[in-house]
Amino acid sequence: MLSIGTLAFLNPWVLAGLIGLPVLWWLLRTIPPSPRTQTFAGVRLLLGLEDEDRQSDKTPWWLLLLRCLAVAAALIGLSQPVSNLLTRLTAGSGPILVLMDQGWASAPEWADRTAAARAILEEADQAGRQVILWPASDPGAPPVTSAKEAEAILGSLAPRPWEPDHASVQQALSTDDRGITETVWLQDGLARDGTEDLLDTLTSLGPLRIVTSEAPANALTPPRLEDGMLRADVLSAAEGGVAQVIALARSESGGERRIAVVDAPIEEGGRATVTIDLPQQLQDTVTRITLADRPSAGGAAFADGAIRRITMGLVAPQTEQAVTTLTSPTHYLEKALVPWADIRAGTLADLIGDLPPAVILADHGDLPEDQREALIAWIEEGGLLIRFAGPRLAASIGAQGFGSAQVDDLLLPVRLRRGGRVLGGALAWSSPRALGPFVENSPFRGLEPPEEVDVRTQVLAEPSPDLADRVWASLDDGTPLVTAKQIGDGQVVLFHISADAEWSSLPLSGLFVEMLGRITALAPGQSSGLPDTADLAGTLWSAEVLMGPNGDAEPVPGIQDNVPGERLASGLPGPDMPPGIYTKSNLSTDRSDAESVVINLFRTEDSLTTFPAAPAGAVVETLGGTAPQRYGPILLAIAVILIALDVLGTLIASGRLGSRTATSTLIFALAAMTAADATAQSDNGAAVEVTAETTLGYIRTGDERIDRTSAAGMAGLAAAMSQRTAVEPGPSVGVNPATDELSFYPVLYMPLTAATLPSREGLEALARYLQGGGMLIIDMQNGASGFGGASATQMREVARALNLPPLQPVGEDHVLTRTFYLLSSFPGRWRGGRIWAEAAPKREVEETADIPQFDRVDDNVSPVIVGSADWAAAWAIDNQGFPMFPIGRPGDRQREMAVRFGVNAVMYALTGNYKSDQVHAPAVLQRLGQ
Repeated sequence: MLSIGTLAFLNPWVLAGLIGLPVLWWLLRTIPPSPRTQTFAGVRLLLGLEDEDRQSDKTPWWLLLLRCLAVAAALIGLSQPVSNLLTRLTAGSGPILVLMDQGWASAPEWADRTAAARAILEEADQAGRQVILWPASDPGAPPVTSAKEAEAILGSLAPRPWEPDHASVQQALSTDDRGITETVWLQDGLARDGTEDLLDTLTSLGPLRIVTSEAPANALTPPRLEDGMLRADVLSAAEGGVAQVIALARSESGGERRIAVVDAPIEEGGRATVTIDLPQQLQDTVTRITLADRPSAGGAAFADGAIRRITMGLVAPQTEQAVTTLTSPTHYLEKALVPWADIRAGTLADLIGDLPPAVILADHGDLPEDQREALIAWIEEGGLLIRFAGPRLAASIGAQGFGSAQVDDLLLPVRLRRGGRVLGGALAWSSPRALGPFVENSPFRGLEPPEEVDVRTQVLAEPSPDLADRVWASLDDGTPLVTAKQIGDGQVVLFHISADAEWSSLPLSGLFVEMLGRITALAPGQSSGLPDTADLAGTLWSAEVLMGPNGDAEPVPGIQDNVPGERLASGLPGPDMPPGIYTKSNLSTDRSDAESVVINLFRTEDSLTTFPAAPAGAVVETLGGTAPQRYGPILLAIAVILIALDVLGTLIASGRLGSRTATSTLIFALAAMTAADATAQSDNGAAVEVTAETTLGYIRTGDERIDRTSAAGMAGLAAAMSQRTAVEPGPSVGVNPATDELSFYPVLYMPLTAATLPSREGLEALARYLQGGGMLIIDMQNGASGFGGASATQMREVARALNLPPLQPVGEDHVLTRTFYLLSSFPGRWRGGRIWAEAAPKREVEETADIPQFDRVDDNVSPVIVGSADWAAAWAIDNQGFPMFPIGRPGDRQREMAVRFGVNAVMYALTGNYKSDQVHAPAVLQRLGQ
């Protein structure tokens, strides 16, 4: 193969024939066309005469040029020139390294990657070269194989839900002695540890060709709870301005379902925050956050206990009034707990029978013995008790030994000194104290105390050897502000100030909210993040749910090896620890109390880095770029036309063709030269082919990825129709509504995204198509319920331009649910959304109120079906008839139900509402008295 820039010649040896063109020119000049024989009676008078001045005839220069051009066109056409060829291997005999980034970021374009790798292997097979197919996400160096064997291995590969290990690949290649002479790297557009070193190593091995993504995949950090709402950060390495992302909140309660759809712009800097505001009942069921576009394991994150709002009991002082005011000891507590918990206010006697995970006592002194014993037992089982000081607690210190140095109160973390401490005021010598730095090993680590917060009154702790270990926060003079003590599996926390603003300004600050949020996270069921390595030492963990390559929650396949706690503490997913939810494997069969740890691909502090610039000499190509353009057939056609013109010119030059005949023949030749263009413009042949059988069409958007998916989807739907019904559609056709005739197609599939709005001329043509009886399936492809998401504005513009009738959600009684299959849902790549069709006229609903309403739109087919499930991705098949995209979780029927919906939609367009008439018949006959 010979390459000249972007143009390649698959049979370059044919070009050697061009050297003979000068010889051909000389021969044609030497041998002119033979003269025409013409009998003339007067020639006999010239017999015996000799012409001493003889001159031979010459071939006209234009005829020589025509013949040389014909030969040149034929030779160049036979050399098979191709432009935009994705992969062009260099000449060589050593093994070819095909390195594939098989990590999470390769999942959105995995079909394109495998197609590009297969093209490389086919080219290597034609060249007779061996191949090393190396997936970068699996450890170990693969062997050298033939291209055919590598192609079989390629078919078994799938993306992995972790990062590719560039450092390990570089280390293995640095000692590899198998004579690699050329490398093709199918890269995912992101850089990792060891990427630059790997680039240097590959460059030293020989020619390097990098095939990368047009836009790297986005990632998602684990969800967190802030201000009572779920938030997660979207990470992006894409350059070039603002991009829109859509995030989905999913729940496994009662089967997987989508409970929220939100969008957010990615600003310059590659980070955005999505905010999901849900009622507590729904928020507590969220198990996973995913990105809607280009799904991957990195674009999904499991939720841990940190997002769960708990129920917290709030017990006011015994003399607390029913009406809450700004001076109430519990007013600031209620406001500060809003982002973190739901409050159950009442007396301790009311709560003692059903204590929530956490209880706050605001300024309580000594308690009755039965309540003390119940609280102590509850704490030992894991409860969290938070106490605040105040006049009542201060007055009870020392009474009957309570809180004194002689008696330890289990409901207090430290022994308290009688009398308290007053800072500031007219009769005090000292001034109010500020807060000191928070203790490093306390839950408040990382919080910054504001300078304006001061403390005027506090209860003091008695000095003891273990006092320092129980202090979480202190004043700038070292006296304790917050102390805590572990009792059994639970904890007691004491604020040495009151919960109102009488003793301190802390309840008036935002720091008070953050401190309560940190303490609330200690309540049962609120664990988040990874435990310390010391806590995990000696434990074994097993996976209960794993993250799939496309961000789906997948069951654990077979028996998984237990993961040591020390490995779990690293938090870095890999082949030995995929992302997922892990529980202790050495607990009893009752797993209700089992501790669990969530392992996600990314953490809040992580970021994505774009793939570095290619080294000098490396060739960079974009995955899924412009399709290869072959010029061989065009040049051969030109050669045939030039040969025809040569025959015509020879006849004219030799005098065998009269002027009138020559003119007619020339016109015919010119018509033949432009026939291909005229046919392309009129497209009569295509029209005949399309109308010869039922043909399904789709709207071309100009986005190559969407158009490829639409073409494959309609091909898959047509194949399903041929196998399951009496309808046997022909090959699907992509149309441009602004220029192509649409009336040939009974059904048109129209993907509608934020960037694929048809032109004004196209919308006018679609409006005429609908008026003529055609049906349009509009797919917003964002998984939103109704007309939400990024395509909402475009959908409104399309509805106005097409003059669509009023639409309503398709219910269980619509004829679409029974035209061929009985359906109750209409999933595609997404499920759970609704679809919309023409609404029934009000008069018809009233007139047929006692007839089963399987369809109320007379006998007319709805001109549009609107949804957002991305049906084309679910229908799409490749050239071998295999599904192109993973849909749903393994083992479910989501793809099958999507195909059934497609069959129903086509049958609905072709047959109308005959199924509705059949169902109505018994009711109609009964009304007629039959």
